[in-house]
Formats: sequence, structure tokens, C-alpha cells
Amino acid sequence: MKEKNTTITASQIIGDILVVLPKFIGDAVNCTSALQLIKKQYPTNSIIVFVRPYLAEMFKRETDYSVIVDERFDNKKPISMWAQAKILKNANIGLAVIIRNSLSEAMLCFLANIKYRIGYAKNGRSPLLTHKLKLDENHHYLFRYCRLINETHGNPFSSIPKTKLITKPSLLVSKQSEKAIGVYLGGQNKGFRHYPTSLALTALSDIAKQLDCHFYIFGDNSELADAQQLQTQLNQQQINATLLAGKTSIVTMIDAIAQMDLFVTIDSGPMHIAAALGVPFVALVGLGTSPWSIVAPKVNNSIALVANGDQLLESDIIKEITPTNISDAVLTLLLD
Repeated sequence: MKEKNTTITASQIIGDILVVLPKFIGDAVNCTSALQLIKKQYPTNSIIVFVRPYLAEMFKRETDYSVIVDERFDNKKPISMWAQAKILKNANIGLAVIIRNSLSEAMLCFLANIKYRIGYAKNGRSPLLTHKLKLDENHHYLFRYCRLINETHGNPFSSIPKTKLITKPSLLVSKQSEKAIGVYLGGQNKGFRHYPTSLALTALSDIAKQLDCHFYIFGDNSELADAQQLQTQLNQQQINATLLAGKTSIVTMIDAIAQMDLFVTIDSGPMHIAAALGVPFVALVGLGTSPWSIVAPKVNNSIALVANGDQLLESDIIKEITPTNISDAVLTLLLD
């Protein structure tokens, strides 16, 4: 439930606006819609995003807001909550929009003595928030994030802006006449979301028979073995495939994805990056960490292949998406 006096006016806020972002890449990308609303609502206030260290590089490209890194999660020299609260307290912050639903973030903003603190009433946080909303688990994530700013300010907005990211030219992708197709299938670390390499090979081989293309295989260091196996097997069939897994930072991955003509991906952070960049994508949706209905990117240039069969073993669910399903979807998006 909302508090009785929930409406905040811009004139009440003296100081900067702090936006506490989630810790996962895809969730953070989806917050860019809410950030656009905050900028419209507070055009003259400075906006600061508060992020985990590995996300800082991505958000430092933006000109509409600055970045404070959450040094509690510094791999080399983490600081205490009290020390981080002191940093925020000295930053002239008048309002905190706490998008991440953890108790620690609400406590941090409370200890930093930020006057207005918006967030969802979850995980025992209610006493620490000045303006709280009840979370509806059925709401899409974009709706959830934008609702925090919209409802607490009297609903000045009627629609959700598109997510967006800033890019630079990629040094990892050489543009040729052939179609550049990005591939991100995760690895064993993604559990039941990972699409099996054997099925992926069949799908990509079929695409290569029908389309002049070059595959770029994405992934982080923990997914390198799976990505290498796929690249090797493609190259053995004389199919052009470049390995980018383990070779990119977040921003160089973003820049490379921006150069793709199409992206084939599991439900993941890279999928949300492609959506924010306007890159057409085919999403392979099996058993995810959240229901697909509340995380699906709100774009029109994509095809979601959602496993919807009768498999009882969780490991088999994503296998319901056949290589033919994938190749047909890719060709539909690229050739229609």
C-alpha cells in the first residue's frame, strides 16, 4: 500500500537524485527506462547512479547522470556499510530511488541520512523508506522500475520509455558484406538456461547453408569452454565463427553486440543489451530465473522461442526448442 502522503514534488528535493540500481546486468539495463523518467521529472537536478563496480564502466558513458561505485563490493578492498554511508552522506543527495529490493540498500540510504527514500515495501524495509509501494509480482520489470518514480510523483507519465545504452565503435567486429550474427548461449554456469552445444551447432550450420554470415560467439570467462567447443566445431565445417567469449569487458561486449545484424541468445543480460541497442534478436526461453512474461523486452524486432511442451525434467525443457525453430526464426528476421 502507498502511504497517505506519497506525492513528491520537484520543489521539495534539494540536492541530487540517487538511483540505486540492481546488481545484474540485464536488470540494470532495464533501469534505463526509469532513469529517463527521473531525468524528465528532475531536469535541473544532478542524477547519480549507484552501482556495483563491474557496472560502473557501462554507466560512466552517460552524460545525463554521474556514477558512484558501491565500494562495499570492491574485490580488492571492500569498505563497510558505515563507510559507504558516509560517502553518500557527503554527496548532497536529497532523494534516493532504491530500485534494488534488498534490506541493505534501504539501510544504507537511511544511514546516509537521505531525506526522501523511495522503494518497494519488501524484506523488512518499510521503516527505512519514506515513500513505499507494494510490489505486485505480476508486473513487468520495466513497469516495476518506472512505477517507483511515476506513482510517488502523482503519475505524471503515461508510458514506459525504451531502454537505451551508449555505444562506441567496436574494434572486435570487422564489418563485411556477410551478415554478422551474435551468439550467446551461456555455459554450464547458466544451468537449465544453457542451450546444448550439439543443438546449437545444428541450428547455426543450417543458417550458414542458407545465408552468407559470420558468427560471433559471446560469453564470459566461465563460459569459455562451451564457446570454444562451438567455435571449433563450426570452423571444422568451414563456417566462419569468431570467438569473443572471455575477450570482452561489459562495454566492449555492448559495442560488439551493437555491430550485429542479429543476435541469438538465451534469456540473459546480453539479450537485454541487444534490445536496448535495437538489434534484432531470437531469444531461446526455457526455464528462467523469472517468468518470461515479466522480463520479455518490449520491442518488436525479435522472436521469442518459448519452450512450452510437456517435459518433466527441468534439464530437458530448453531442448524443446529445436534447431529448425532457431534457423527459421533467424531467417524470418533477416530476410523478411
